[in-house]
Amino acid sequence: MPISQEMICKKVAFVLKNGHIIHPVKVKRRDTGKVAFRISGAGNTVQASQEVDEQTMIRRVLVDGLAVRCASADGKINGLYRPAAKAVREVRVLSDA
Repeated sequence: MPISQEMICKKVAFVLKNGHIIHPVKVKRRDTGKVAFRISGAGNTVQASQEVDEQTMIRRVLVDGLAVRCASADGKINGLYRPAAKAVREVRVLSDA
């Protein structure tokens, strides 16, 4: 299922080793309804993550190496990715972050 354009960060792209391009995406928290980028340094749970705005997400991912929820535009690839992940070839900054 395609990802809503309002949910995608178009300033950063992760290029995977298989050639696919994915972008950080906002996630809606089920219990509160809050929509934010979810970053993590220690796992793939709500308790292990922080919900942040786009600017904070970009800084924490690019500078601190934290993982962020990413997806392909068609929604077929979805997961937590960090810049140093084995599956990531490179991270591109597409505009002034």
